[in-house]
Amino acid sequence: MNYKNISAPYLDNVEIERRVESFRNDFWDDKVPIEIEDIIELKLNIGIFPIIGFLKYSNMDALITSDWKNIYVDNDEYLNEHRNNRLRFSLAHEIGHFVMHKKIYENFGIKTKEDYYRLYRDIPERQYGYLESQANKFSSYLLIPRKVLSIEREKEFKSKYDPRFKKIDRLVLNSYLAKPLSKTFKVSEEAITIALKDITP
Repeated sequence: MNYKNISAPYLDNVEIERRVESFRNDFWDDKVPIEIEDIIELKLNIGIFPIIGFLKYSNMDALITSDWKNIYVDNDEYLNEHRNNRLRFSLAHEIGHFVMHKKIYENFGIKTKEDYYRLYRDIPERQYGYLESQANKFSSYLLIPRKVLSIEREKEFKSKYDPRFKKIDRLVLNSYLAKPLSKTFKVSEEAITIALKDITP
């Protein structure tokens, strides 16, 4: 395939969130944290395969094959509890490609990391950026459902902070809430901080 001629589909945030909701209705519910590994392996029958040195040699956190049978991850990252939140986001990101980019990915013919290198080398930067940003947004909406985040944010605020805190800058308040909320959703503080911007004026 000539990767230089690839044109990524246009999907805005409303459409991405709609696809996430459809996916969640089929494979999960609003309960958090979402067990993305269970969804991948038990419900989608996609294997997760840790590979020694994968991150070092490929500079990728995860890679889904074009036949949708496998997701490759770095062995050390997979076994490192401190990196679990990052890995969960990466796995959800790959499922974003599965849900939103199935047709275009099947045309990629990715079976090995060498195939991915060729894709990464030849695909126009803007088109690659569209695919990746859409998959990141999918991962965020999937692991951090905004309706649930809004409820959990309010619960966390009421349990720990004086109501007068509401008068301080929302970005400052969100920075206080990011750490406990990241534990609730099992994602990074950075991911929660980004998601909080969607629900706080």
